[in-house]
Amino acid sequence: MNYDFPGQSLSRGAAVQDRVGFIRSVYLWLMAGFGVAGVAAFAAFLTEAQWKAFAIANARLFPWLLFGAQMGAILFASAVSRRKPLNILAYGLFTGISGYIAGMISLLVAQQSGAGTVMAAFGMTAGAFLALTVTAFVSKKDFSFLQSFVVIGIAIMFFGGLAAAIFHLGMVSLLVSAVAVVACSAKILMDTSRMLRTEDLGDPAGFALSLFVSLYNIFISLLNLLGGRRN
Repeated sequence: MNYDFPGQSLSRGAAVQDRVGFIRSVYLWLMAGFGVAGVAAFAAFLTEAQWKAFAIANARLFPWLLFGAQMGAILFASAVSRRKPLNILAYGLFTGISGYIAGMISLLVAQQSGAGTVMAAFGMTAGAFLALTVTAFVSKKDFSFLQSFVVIGIAIMFFGGLAAAIFHLGMVSLLVSAVAVVACSAKILMDTSRMLRTEDLGDPAGFALSLFVSLYNIFISLLNLLGGRRN
């Protein structure tokens, strides 16, 4: 027979409460990031004339400026994810830049392929996130075995995306986008299961940042796939 002493029960109850609080914090951070990104995307719509004029005048430099700003922001956010209140500023900066870029891309895709393409990509991203999250919570499986696949997928996504951008390889870009959707979906599964198991409950911002990046990449990749297929 197993006997639970009062102190043990209290300890387990506190651990469960700590875990629930941690998970709640992760998703609050994530929702806040979506809020900032949404405002930034709307700002991209309002400033369309300005960034389009700048992009036309600096056609070769503009994409690399965006890439550098986003990479710098994510490295900064990752480095200070545990340092309050600096993590709030860094996370807001990254999600804001990402939202602005997503807004620009969405506007261009909507003008070329129709607003329905953007809505379809958004709906598919939201649906995938819901399905993957429910799968991780309900199955309670450890998806860490996906790590090697995720690392390889992200490497293909990063270097393949750079090659496609430099050499203007349309078909390679579509292939990289397909890999990105699968790899980032696997990463959401892996990160969510890790969130449910980790003993380190002191970095909700880091977990939220990882989930946000995966969802951002899925959305942008779906825009490329759906927009490219329509065109």
